[in-house]
Amino acid sequence: MPLELNVPIIDSEPLIINLEADKRLFIVGANGSGKSALVQHAVQQVGAPNVRRISAHRQTWLQSGSINMTPQSRRQFDQQQWQQEQSTDSRWIDHHAGNQLSSVLFDLVAKDNDQARRIAAQVRAENYAKAGQIVKDEPGVFDQINHLLALAGLEIAIENSEGEELLTRRKGYEQTYSIAQMSDGERNAVILAANVLTVTPGTILIIDEPERHLHRSIIEPFLTALFAQRPDCPFLVATHDVNLPMSNPEASVLVVRSCQWAGVNANAWDARLIDDEAALPEDTKRAILGSRDKILFVEGREQSLDANLYRALFPNVSIIPVGGCDDVIKSVDGMRNTKDHHNVRAFGLIDGDNRDPEDHPRLVERGIHPLETYSVESLYYCMDAIRAVGNRQAETFGRNADEIADSAKHAGLDALRQSGVAERMAKRRCEWKIREEVLRQIPDVVSIGDHQDFTIRLGPSASYQEELSYFRNCLVAEDLQKIIARYPVRESNALDKIAVALELRNAKDYASALLARVRADQSLADNLRQHIGGDFATPI
Repeated sequence: MPLELNVPIIDSEPLIINLEADKRLFIVGANGSGKSALVQHAVQQVGAPNVRRISAHRQTWLQSGSINMTPQSRRQFDQQQWQQEQSTDSRWIDHHAGNQLSSVLFDLVAKDNDQARRIAAQVRAENYAKAGQIVKDEPGVFDQINHLLALAGLEIAIENSEGEELLTRRKGYEQTYSIAQMSDGERNAVILAANVLTVTPGTILIIDEPERHLHRSIIEPFLTALFAQRPDCPFLVATHDVNLPMSNPEASVLVVRSCQWAGVNANAWDARLIDDEAALPEDTKRAILGSRDKILFVEGREQSLDANLYRALFPNVSIIPVGGCDDVIKSVDGMRNTKDHHNVRAFGLIDGDNRDPEDHPRLVERGIHPLETYSVESLYYCMDAIRAVGNRQAETFGRNADEIADSAKHAGLDALRQSGVAERMAKRRCEWKIREEVLRQIPDVVSIGDHQDFTIRLGPSASYQEELSYFRNCLVAEDLQKIIARYPVRESNALDKIAVALELRNAKDYASALLARVRADQSLADNLRQHIGGDFATPI
């Protein structure tokens, strides 16, 4: 009969999760969200001897590879361990670290010896077919571990010596050595496998933060193969690494956001179960698993200007860069269309990119907010941002804050006055407007079926002379902010010139300096959020 895990949920009905054999449940959440407290809750609820916990804070070193327990001391340790596992402090203290490892090694050797005795008994009774059947149906526990090590790319094998000491042999070498002398990763893999392979059928295996002791390149294939070795046991795995549940798509995932405390014990969680029936797209599921309860999809890639600034402006939101504008729209739509399977609120933020203002309300209704300016540079180089960096630099170098900010502004304007820059900026603006206008008039499938001829008309909105005049007027008015908000100034050297005028080496250093100011100055962050435009900051 399968066991059930009852998870109290904050302001909602408890979540009942069946812990059946051959089922995997991943508990995913950030540091401090309550994963370890939930693991302790599971241990206390299920109770000994139905559970084996492989704790995150377990001892991973060995005095030797020898077995220093007797069958009687092994049984006594079980009683002590089962009682101790129920105490709250076992969440952060390993009370029997050395004995825990000794018991695992004892079980490993005992299981191997038990199989050998049963085979020998059949051979002595001349039941050779029965002996062969045992060998065929029951792979040796050391063979199982060595197979798992090979799958993980570890070039070692372990063996049980006649003196009941566990030895290691590196592939290609004859010499053996104690498992205590293995590398940390190799030893941790062996200990984890031994814990799993030696439990009785039906035991609930709880593995807390397996990624803490094994490299990512090892843990994914190793853990997946380990699951397959024990189809008779349910697994509960608490992890920070969203790649682990993603590499086991048939598993259920409990996403933990936070918990409610009563003294040193958590008594309820903000959590949502994503089971294998949810059929979420892989990118959507990955976003949910690694996020807070609010996600903001943005353009660019990791460590891009967009992602770094938005993370500083919205520290309580998961910022996920996904590529281009269309990728942002697709990601937000995907999250919102699967809202029945999660409790994450998804939004998108995209560059203005000369987008038709008539499109804005429709996008906002879908949770996608276009900048009211051309691109993210308009936030980095608005005058509020330049003055904030200028003030900091003035303090550092003993200069007048207004003078250094004014110098930076004029350095940028002078760079934009260079020969050919105005013409290039105007042409680029017109190019994008023409492209948008053409794309808007491309017929859809229905229209193609109804008509034969199509005409694409370009209106006066694409006037090069108008754009050139607007750009030059902004230069005359010394309105740097309007220029940066409307044109791709990163295609000039204006941004580097602004940085140098602020006593910085280049635009990259300027971006780093601004991010530091945003994190330290709440009023600056508030101002930049207002520059984003509309009511975007309110829902976030």
